[in-house]
Amino acid sequence: MKIATSIIAALFLAASATAVMPDDPLKIDTCTKPGVVALTFDDGPGAYNDQLLALLAKKNVKATFFLLGSMIAENAQQAASLKKILAGNHQLASHTYSHGNLDAMTEEAQRLEISKTSDIMFQHSGVRPAYMRAPEGRCGAPCTKVMESLGLVVSHWNVDTNDWRFKALAPAAATEKSMEEINKVIIQDSNPATDSFILLEHEIHKFSVDLLAERVIDAVIAKGYKFVTMEECVGKPAYLTGSVVPPVVPPTTNTTVPVVPPTSSSVAPSAGVTTGAPQKTSSGPIVPSITTGNKGANSAGLVRAGAWAMGVAAAVGFAML
Repeated sequence: MKIATSIIAALFLAASATAVMPDDPLKIDTCTKPGVVALTFDDGPGAYNDQLLALLAKKNVKATFFLLGSMIAENAQQAASLKKILAGNHQLASHTYSHGNLDAMTEEAQRLEISKTSDIMFQHSGVRPAYMRAPEGRCGAPCTKVMESLGLVVSHWNVDTNDWRFKALAPAAATEKSMEEINKVIIQDSNPATDSFILLEHEIHKFSVDLLAERVIDAVIAKGYKFVTMEECVGKPAYLTGSVVPPVVPPTTNTTVPVVPPTSSSVAPSAGVTTGAPQKTSSGPIVPSITTGNKGANSAGLVRAGAWAMGVAAAVGFAML
């Protein structure tokens, strides 16, 4: 009885240890080289984007902007921010379209969150981001698998200003509270010779742009770190390459909602369609090349018939020897 109890206890402890392990080691939360900090801003482009870009230019700091598709769609001024961000040599990245919980969505809905954002970012900037950050970091193993199938780098962080928690406070007080984790994790307890960070901040809170961003930048530089984009931090390209995949059903003229690009897991080929070698698309997924009509099917039939006839002839010849 004691042995059985000990075994059960050991199994329980093992299960508990497994439960607290990182969900997926492929979720990026640190840089590949020491001495650098990737400064990232979520939830934009917001009303203070021009002010933030001016600050970054003054400080000669490069950053990565994880943007919401819905924010880009809100008005022309916010949409114009994308080209300004690129002009400042900053990096554009995806924060989904609606800022919803990806883990609570179906795979189809997850893909739509990415494709809608990718399409609207491409429309206003000419690039499709290869880096994405899930709202609140909610992207478990199934979600991560979907993102990776789209060719995306799932981007997390290892130090947080927590500025969203303090937005109701007076600006000076909110700034002090937001600096607490920065001061503890980076300024006090890190070494540029061995450490690196992906730092999370938001551009939609006024105090973050007015006061916090400059405090963060000055403190991190004084510690001896260099600011980099996520591309420099991780070492993978910032943007996807390839051609645009046409939608399965062409959108009507009275709608602007993009259709999710077809993938092998969500869309079956139509009747009379044959598939060939996979091709990389601008939206990330690998999809088969497509030949339409009966011509391809008839040609395949002739090839099979010819091969059969040759086989029979060979067999008859062998028997006559």
